[in-house]
Amino acid sequence: METNISVITNSISKKTIISILIIIALISISLKLYTTDFSNPINSDPLAYSLAAISHTNGDFSQSSHRGIGWSLIVSPFYYFIDSNNFLIYSNTIKIISLTISIGTIFVVYLLGRKFFNEKYSLVVAALFAFEPHLNYNSGFGLSEPLYHLVLITAFYFLINHKTKFFLPSLLLVGAAFWIRFEGIAFVIIFIIIYCITKRNSPNFLRNLTIGILLFLLIIAPMLYQRDIQFDDPFHFAYSQYVFTGSFESMISIEQKNTVTTISDYIDNNGFSSFIQTFILNGIFNILSTIWTISFPYLFILLPFGIMFSFRAFDQNKKPVLANWLFIILSLGALILVFSLIPEKRHLYYIFPFLIILCTIPIQRVTEYGLSTFAFSQKQKTIFLLIVLCVVLILSVWFTLRYDVSDSLLENEKYEFSNYVLKNLDGNSLREFGTSLDYLHFVYVENSPEGFYNCKVEFTNELCGYDRNDGYLKTITVTGNSIEEIVTKGENYNLKYIIANEEKNDFHGFIDDVYHDESKYPYLKKIFDSDEFGFKKLAVKIFEIDYDEYHKFSEKTN
Repeated sequence: METNISVITNSISKKTIISILIIIALISISLKLYTTDFSNPINSDPLAYSLAAISHTNGDFSQSSHRGIGWSLIVSPFYYFIDSNNFLIYSNTIKIISLTISIGTIFVVYLLGRKFFNEKYSLVVAALFAFEPHLNYNSGFGLSEPLYHLVLITAFYFLINHKTKFFLPSLLLVGAAFWIRFEGIAFVIIFIIIYCITKRNSPNFLRNLTIGILLFLLIIAPMLYQRDIQFDDPFHFAYSQYVFTGSFESMISIEQKNTVTTISDYIDNNGFSSFIQTFILNGIFNILSTIWTISFPYLFILLPFGIMFSFRAFDQNKKPVLANWLFIILSLGALILVFSLIPEKRHLYYIFPFLIILCTIPIQRVTEYGLSTFAFSQKQKTIFLLIVLCVVLILSVWFTLRYDVSDSLLENEKYEFSNYVLKNLDGNSLREFGTSLDYLHFVYVENSPEGFYNCKVEFTNELCGYDRNDGYLKTITVTGNSIEEIVTKGENYNLKYIIANEEKNDFHGFIDDVYHDESKYPYLKKIFDSDEFGFKKLAVKIFEIDYDEYHKFSEKTN
């Protein structure tokens, strides 16, 4: 029979449960704060969300072509009350909001656990979630994921309620997930499938299914309407027409601008077997390998047993367990295409609570029923659980300490380098996929002629009126398998600079050789060397391309 969260057994009082959850949350806060840097401003996606939130406070509710608006809408009321020209205050505010949401999610995860376990093991679920180092590390950046996770977890909690009427708030929350992140649209199909499989014989099944879909459409309608006005397509996504290029690098390259690549285009050019290999098998492999990676330090031990025991989870209601499995399989299936191109691990963090549900089953099984040779007494059960949680906490602390915490000297040098780029370079530079330009967009915002606090959303330029196309550096992506190919193609796109880091370049590995052996490339004129500027941590060089010299060099070598 399904566990009812409103029923608290005499084993653990409600007061005790709240006290334990607070202790778990306090430990989690400590782990999160260890990896959160409040001394440096945000960059990349959090910066874009912050600028959008500032824009909302100025009455501009336009949408980005490649980001959801939900997170910035949540942040904007907090920004409304900030009266400062110090962007660091805005940076820390979005980080604090993100951290707070992440902490609040612990309590929701406990409630989700009550659909599968009693109070004691639901606390274990909450602890496994709260101590998870990847989630803790990710919670302090100001990204949209913590809110996205909270919404999806709550939606699933309603979905597996034995009363079908709770399907209505479930789909409302799925609609909210779509507002936060575009991939949230997949979950309406996933939730409908789960609902139809697990609730098809329930009273009012069809009525609630119909109303739920209508409510979902109602909640997403304003967002779709706005996107249709802006982009002439309610489902417009900046990179959707470039997906089937075959790689992330080619998808975002300037060479793809104003072109459309379809599935049939890819198959015609590369064959069906290549399509299967590139977009299906590669995606599945990347998902499985990423799950394996993020399961450290303790889920990788528990997960194999959790998967095995979940097929005979006799202490749990079968329908929630089935729903949990369906959610995992269907949501991972929906990400196959994404992970074939972008195997970014944070895109899988939403799945942690559902994996943790599986991982708690073997803990419960061993605690309650012992091993083949012995069984635990009631006192031994408590001691065993405490030992398990202590081991989990120790592993979590150990893994958290392995994260590279912010190096103030390195961050200051990145900031100085970005300022140098702003003041001294103009034209197109090859996009640098390392970290040396982490603060480039920030310094543009910081020096905005309009002032960042007057920011309005502009989709060709999200930097508060700062025109990057007029006398300032713009980064572009050009594909190629060698520096010569990059330069040859780059000439067509007015590529002027190449920035080379000492750290490994994941997309243009051959640029590593440019950094270490610049004499081999006489057509690349070094105009900046961090060593010559007295940098101690940041190792980076800037080269200006001399195309006349390049053509002479090509004639000699060919």
